[in-house]
Amino acid sequence: MKIFEKFLGVMCLILILSTSILLNNSFAQDKKDKKEKREKEKIIRVSAKIEVLMEGDYTQNSMKEKAIQAAKIQAMGDEFGYSIIQGINTQTKSVSGASVMTTTRLNEVSNTLVKGEWVSDDSGFPKTRFSIRDKGEKQEIWLECEVKGKARKIQETRVDFETFTYNCSEPQKCNTGQFKHQESMYLYFKTASKGYLSVFMLEDGMVHRLLPYSQMEDTYESVVPVDADKEYLLFSPKHRNYFADYPLVDEYEMQTQEDGSPVSNLVYVIFSTKPFAKPILTEKDNFKVIDLPKFQEWLNKNQGLDKNFQVKRLSVTVNK
Repeated sequence: MKIFEKFLGVMCLILILSTSILLNNSFAQDKKDKKEKREKEKIIRVSAKIEVLMEGDYTQNSMKEKAIQAAKIQAMGDEFGYSIIQGINTQTKSVSGASVMTTTRLNEVSNTLVKGEWVSDDSGFPKTRFSIRDKGEKQEIWLECEVKGKARKIQETRVDFETFTYNCSEPQKCNTGQFKHQESMYLYFKTASKGYLSVFMLEDGMVHRLLPYSQMEDTYESVVPVDADKEYLLFSPKHRNYFADYPLVDEYEMQTQEDGSPVSNLVYVIFSTKPFAKPILTEKDNFKVIDLPKFQEWLNKNQGLDKNFQVKRLSVTVNK
């Protein structure tokens, strides 16, 4: 009987020790997981400078926005790494240490994917400045851009979605950012997960809201719902039954300047798995608009609050 009691006591001690070890291991793993999560969520300060040689036709406001986006991508890419590299690491450097690129390379870099997201700008940034430089007997126009702000590493895989502008009845055959004067612009959108969508376009320093459509103010004041794995052909009168009780579609005919000179715009396609509130808009020429600095502030705020708030920028050029 004493031997049995002694054996039982030993077994109890082993059980207690095993439970203690398991609890300690579980606690240690939980502590490690929380530490890794904190590291991933850590917001840090990043900065970058770029200089862009202006070539071809362009508008100053669209080039400024592209330069700001490219500089932010470089700042985050240098800190967190690149998901898709399009030559950004091979840029030459100026005497001041800024990356030097052409307008063509600027378009490539502004659409490069990085393993980070921009949270907010520092006060007084971004800074942009155009300058004229002598090169032999010629002169060149340069755009200098500097960004400083807060960013964080992307914590999780983002929702995959596909979007592009097009100009005919068959989206996959006429995917383009180049449009002729008075040609219609359509937008293709498809997402892997259901969520909420809004579309804006930058033109001459003002950002115009394109989606939700203008007559949707009551039901879809800020965003429209989109289903997973469903193709949306937006701004097309032939595809007007996506949203319940709203069969009317806003169509967009692209225009050059009055003198026929080209126009360069940016389309912002904004998606999240959660509903998000629109920025404060004003009425102008039958459009709801917001100036670019306030719009950028709104983007920064939402990207800081919602990790699934995603923005894709599409370059659009209109020629005669």
